[in-house]
Amino acid sequence: MNTLLQNEPAIRLTVFLGVLTTMAMLELAAPRRRLEIPRIVRWSNNLGLVVIDTILVRLFFPVAAVGMAIIAAQNGWGLFNMVSLPAGLVVLVSILLLDLAIYVQHVVFHFVPFLWRLHLVHHTDQDFDVTTGLRFHPLEILVSMAIKLAFVVLLGVPAVAVLVFEIALNATAMFNHANIRIPARVDQALRFFIVTPDMHRVHHSVRPVETNSNFGFNLSWWDHLLGTYRAQPEDGHDKMGIGLAQFRSQRDQGLDRMLLQPLLGGGSTRAKGLMCAGDADIAILPRLRKRFQPVQATDWITVEELSKLMETDNAPVIIDVREPDEFGGPMGAIPGSRNVPLGVLLDQLPEPEKDVSIVLVCRTDKRSAKGASLLKAVGFSGISILKGGMRQWCNR
Repeated sequence: MNTLLQNEPAIRLTVFLGVLTTMAMLELAAPRRRLEIPRIVRWSNNLGLVVIDTILVRLFFPVAAVGMAIIAAQNGWGLFNMVSLPAGLVVLVSILLLDLAIYVQHVVFHFVPFLWRLHLVHHTDQDFDVTTGLRFHPLEILVSMAIKLAFVVLLGVPAVAVLVFEIALNATAMFNHANIRIPARVDQALRFFIVTPDMHRVHHSVRPVETNSNFGFNLSWWDHLLGTYRAQPEDGHDKMGIGLAQFRSQRDQGLDRMLLQPLLGGGSTRAKGLMCAGDADIAILPRLRKRFQPVQATDWITVEELSKLMETDNAPVIIDVREPDEFGGPMGAIPGSRNVPLGVLLDQLPEPEKDVSIVLVCRTDKRSAKGASLLKAVGFSGISILKGGMRQWCNR
């Protein structure tokens, strides 16, 4: 471990250049999307921002996170420096807590208007590639460093844990922003552990409800556990818009413009494609609340019962929570049903209305059950699930 700390600068630089070069080569060999802006324009300005960030961090923080961890250990500061635990366990728990802290910080930077003004520079990139993962306004970098130093001191995080985490975070940030095509099955398997490019691309959508999802930078667990996970963008990866509606010209990608964007952008108008505290509350809190509220009893409805109800004046609203390709697939759809995929269910349905019955439908009934839990957690009532789903409907 001492060797690791002694060679910190060389290790950081080697990993950084190695991952950056590898991702850049993969982007050329197997791109996921066509880039809208010439690479030379974006790369020169995005990497120019990295240079400014690095210089300012050195000036304002002579002692970085690893150095602060060493000072904390020498003075017995922080939780882990006050208790006796196996060193390996402390390192592992510290890395997990640091990753959770980054997730929470990311949510807060979307939630608080002032902090969003700083963070929006990361989102004004109109393309999505490896350099997007390095594109942060200098003021955001300085605020983030101050938060990290405080966290390291309060927890007494070991220096080696800080170093391993920072190297891993830097590498995974470049990976999950890379414009590379990963086979669907591989992507799905990776998502159980880490954030993949397809998963994080959703977070860079021009749609605010999608920008308010998939906040993880390294581990994907936090989005799954805290209800901010969204599987796919509504418009698909090839057609989805990247960036913010307010900054759509190529000139906005200039280094000078990026430095001024916190003054030009805001967080008060949803129509501009931006977010404010209210927007974040609408998008995030229902997903968090449903994790801590008991699931109410589920009402089932049979195919025969639904068929009879559809012939009356009190026909229910039928919501099919399958993906669009399934909705238009071989199984077909129930006449009059509306396709609202599970991942966007909370965002596309209106506020709960009295005396309105909703029947949720999917291929079987698993996704419908999840959808019912989501809707009941935010105040919907009169929710039923078609027993057996479309399989049963097709066999009626």
